[in-house]
Amino acid sequence: MLVIVVVLLWALDVSLAYIAEGLFILMMLVLGATFLFFVYTAVSMIGSKKRRVRFDRTDKPEGASFPSAVYIADGEELRNAFPNEFVFKKRLYRTEREVFVRVTKRGKVYDLYSRVTVYLGTVLAGASLAALIVMFTRMF
Repeated sequence: MLVIVVVLLWALDVSLAYIAEGLFILMMLVLGATFLFFVYTAVSMIGSKKRRVRFDRTDKPEGASFPSAVYIADGEELRNAFPNEFVFKKRLYRTEREVFVRVTKRGKVYDLYSRVTVYLGTVLAGASLAALIVMFTRMF
């Protein structure tokens, strides 16, 4: 879709500098939205409570696109906020041990891998956005 728009703009004799500027702005918007998502998630974890849980299974909830990990704490099922890992699934999710997770007020669970994803995502998306803004201001 993006390629079609760029080709149409080029065919309509729009300057390549304007097309490049528009693509930079689009990338900044996407990275900005990604950064805001990670910041929102990190802030929601600040007020969360630590709970000891045991991994139960992974399954796909109704209406979801990807399966997520399900943990059991005091007979209550708690579902992870992020989709489960596929590559190291057998190593990461073990039923024989208890782990600590963070549970938000809305009932979202963040296990260790989700927390690492959020922290790294916040830093990397923020750094990428900052670098893109610097590049944009120097180029245009």
